[in-house]
Amino acid sequence: MTALKTIDLKGLSSEEREQRLFGALDAVRTGQSVQVTLEFNPLPLAYSLKAGGEFRITYLKQGPEEWSLELTRTAQPADKREQLKELLRMVRQGPLSEQGRQQARDLLRVLDAATLGLLEKDLVREGMTQAEIRDHLRDLHREVLGGSLASRRLEGSEPHPVLTLLEEHQAILAALNALEEVVRGLEAASSFETARAELVRLHRVTALLLEAESHHRREEQVIFPRLERLGVLESPALMREDHQRFRRRKQRLRELAERALEPRGLDFGIWRCEVADQGELLVRELSSHILKEDNVLYRTALESFSAADWEQVRRESDAIGYCRSAAEGQVEPRAVELDMRSVPLLQRQARILSAWKQLPAGGVLRLTNDREPRPLYYLFQATQRGHFEWSYEKEGPEEWIAAIRKR
Repeated sequence: MTALKTIDLKGLSSEEREQRLFGALDAVRTGQSVQVTLEFNPLPLAYSLKAGGEFRITYLKQGPEEWSLELTRTAQPADKREQLKELLRMVRQGPLSEQGRQQARDLLRVLDAATLGLLEKDLVREGMTQAEIRDHLRDLHREVLGGSLASRRLEGSEPHPVLTLLEEHQAILAALNALEEVVRGLEAASSFETARAELVRLHRVTALLLEAESHHRREEQVIFPRLERLGVLESPALMREDHQRFRRRKQRLRELAERALEPRGLDFGIWRCEVADQGELLVRELSSHILKEDNVLYRTALESFSAADWEQVRRESDAIGYCRSAAEGQVEPRAVELDMRSVPLLQRQARILSAWKQLPAGGVLRLTNDREPRPLYYLFQATQRGHFEWSYEKEGPEEWIAAIRKR
């Protein structure tokens, strides 16, 4: 009998482990097997590989100091990254068909965080904003978990604890989108006086992000310990480290916002640079963290916890408290004003579409024109159907003002 090739992942960092494992699995042909050895329970990995339908999983050893799995390839992988990129491009044009949504559910079950990070970079280069990517992926992740939530309905009328966590993720992502807008607004300002509106928004968005602390505490005190008792150690440890880093960044942003209230002696340029540094890092890192929790951590909990566990999770969560819902936590995006009357005709469309691309979900493009912008309306109908709301504030005869809200 031929000995199995062993992939020893003990002692490696998360990034090194992921690169070594998935690099090795890419070379495994149908019918071939490999043995994977770790120092912790690989439950999230097992669920992820099973969901992909490409490997049969057999436990050879189950702790306490070493776990060993035999992975037998049953099917060759498709190019999942390219498939998901195409789905997200389709989402920009309108709602997906049920077939497309099923394909997205299948893909998201097996995409690792590293692949999602590369996917985001590709799409940004192609013109999709990070806020759009996060919004679309968030919606697709909710569908992935929908079946699991439905099959684990708890007694009573209260929502499942995971559904509550997902709703709070929506509120956090909305606040991150607003923080991106604040940073861009500050880039256009020249002083604390000219940045007054953005300073108000910075106070509001930092307050919302700090309020999410109850969300992180429930994960740390209620969800993570139960996973650890099942032997799932690495994911909770990494998530806790992330939480500590996010707390420091959010607190520093709050300090910077408060310092700007009395800016005497404070250099605006230096202050703005630190806000941009802290804000951009928090947006990027916390968005990636949320994807990991939605795609791996919550699904592992849904597969592992019993109905009795979830009832206890709910009671313990109630005692800690919750952050505001997505609707309550929404920060109103500022309107972007575009006066096209002095812009040459051949340049108008490109400038409008560039401004629209940068507009966050919920934002408004307020367009002033010296002629009726009906051709632009038809263009939006053809390319942005389902993603915009158009209304006129003024309709000629010498001036037209259209308000275009991004859904």
